[in-house]
Amino acid sequence: MGESSEALAPIAPRHLAWPEHFDTADDVEAAWERALAPRPSADRRTLLRADRFARERHEGQNRRGSATPYWLHPVRVAMGLMQWGVTDRDMLVAALLHDVVEDTITTPEEVRSAFGARAENLVVWLTAPDARVAGDAVRDYYRRLLEQGPPDAHLLKIADRSDNLRSIQALVMRTGDEHRRWAGAYLNRTQWQVLPLAADAPSRARVALVTAMADLAPLVEPVGFTEP
Repeated sequence: MGESSEALAPIAPRHLAWPEHFDTADDVEAAWERALAPRPSADRRTLLRADRFARERHEGQNRRGSATPYWLHPVRVAMGLMQWGVTDRDMLVAALLHDVVEDTITTPEEVRSAFGARAENLVVWLTAPDARVAGDAVRDYYRRLLEQGPPDAHLLKIADRSDNLRSIQALVMRTGDEHRRWAGAYLNRTQWQVLPLAADAPSRARVALVTAMADLAPLVEPVGFTEP
């Protein structure tokens, strides 16, 4: 990685403050309504249906270390893609549903039945194995995603990881040492799991990912190389 590695090298954590919340539900809801407003009515209906589906399946789940409802994450991922100029409806549907197979009882067949084969295929590409069960499977997954995954799946994974990094930045700034080492390991994994996907991604996506990594790096506890 050359210069990128130096830029991302952790330094002594700074004492920084972060608001009590990272994008409240009301803030995200309002932003989501604004993002959907210019869309064709048929697209709006489909995206709202996918959003409802995801919220129902993620009901009761919160983001790590907070009371933030999980649904804010997939909505932010979809809006991130919109900010990068993505208008493809299946891509945005997949963004909203990208964790339903990985983190809920939802099956790929349910996604296909409700939203079509292409959305299902993208969700399947975004579904990583559980590292606690099979580390080798995680390495194989990211290798397969890099070598065989479609560019749309790469872009989705970059949007997903970029939002996760921003959420973790907020978490560390809010909680201090409690999650600093875990955040360092997550940043470390991002360098080998997701950063290679950005090589051929649109520049907006590359910049978003690398900037999120660089902003988190000074806040984390240095850890050794972690795979997976």
